[in-house]
Amino acid sequence: MLIADMGQQISQLESEIRNLHCEKEILEKKNRDLQEQLAKSSGTVLYLGQQVKDQESQSEEIRFCMNSIKNENKWVRFYTGFDGYEHLNDFLGFLTADPKLCTGKIRKRTEVGPQSALNLEDQLLLVLTRLRLGLLLQDLAFRFRVSESTVSRYWLNWTELLHARLTQIPILYSSRYLDPFEPKRNIQHQGLNCTILDCTDLFFEVQAKDRVKAASTHPCRNHYLRRGYAIASANGFITFSSSLPFGIATKVMDGQPQEELDGGINPPLKLPPFMQNVPIGLTQEQQDMSRQVLSLLSLIDKVLNFRFLKGIYPQSMEMQVDRAWVICCYLACLLHDPMGLL
Repeated sequence: MLIADMGQQISQLESEIRNLHCEKEILEKKNRDLQEQLAKSSGTVLYLGQQVKDQESQSEEIRFCMNSIKNENKWVRFYTGFDGYEHLNDFLGFLTADPKLCTGKIRKRTEVGPQSALNLEDQLLLVLTRLRLGLLLQDLAFRFRVSESTVSRYWLNWTELLHARLTQIPILYSSRYLDPFEPKRNIQHQGLNCTILDCTDLFFEVQAKDRVKAASTHPCRNHYLRRGYAIASANGFITFSSSLPFGIATKVMDGQPQEELDGGINPPLKLPPFMQNVPIGLTQEQQDMSRQVLSLLSLIDKVLNFRFLKGIYPQSMEMQVDRAWVICCYLACLLHDPMGLL
């Protein structure tokens, strides 16, 4: 009886062992299947990841940005006027060196708050490209793959920053070249004796209500002019403006002398503090930044290489064009000899 019970138990154990072996084989097969699926999935993930990288790389190549031109000096020069990326990067460092001027105008991607669509390099490239080539906002929005409103915001903020920072640079002039320059006139502004030099014409659209026929032999006026000026002080410094509150020189349009249209925007003229009636000493920082203009005619030629100044703009853009004139004049002083770096 005992032997029979033991034999039955042995049979049960052998049956359980066989079942466990079967389960083991099934689990091993499932494990192999899962390993194969994992290997296939890993390959798919790697493939998809590579595709994403390729798409990002292609998108970066298609999108106009600093990375797409920084290694080609001829394209950096064409779009910005600077000889190369290193020089342009130094200029960006100069612009952003004053935190007070940058506050509220530009934002780095590392700062807390809404992220900017473009990094600082590309924002500056956008603005310089518009100045150099005179491109429309829609064109820049397409090139940089951002909205037109974003381009407009960058343009306004950066031109305000450029104007504020560049006008801190003392520009000295040579009387030898300025004395024979014409047309010019002497005025007194807030106690400062200045020489106003008429440099070029800036064009604006006449509003429909103001488009009157000047004479029977001339067509209706479709545009009006504002002057781009250089302003020289008695102590040897020069700055630039196109919005003078103390009188506008006469213009010649359609063969007849005509005054500028009324209603133009003339914000208060703020001259750099180093422009005085008597000689003054510059700080060390100002001396390091200072530049010199020799031939004003040569400077004007270089300034007019910025095609933005050759466009025709609505009256609402007078202040923008005024800032652009000043910015382009200072950039010409920085970028070209004999006006260039000392």
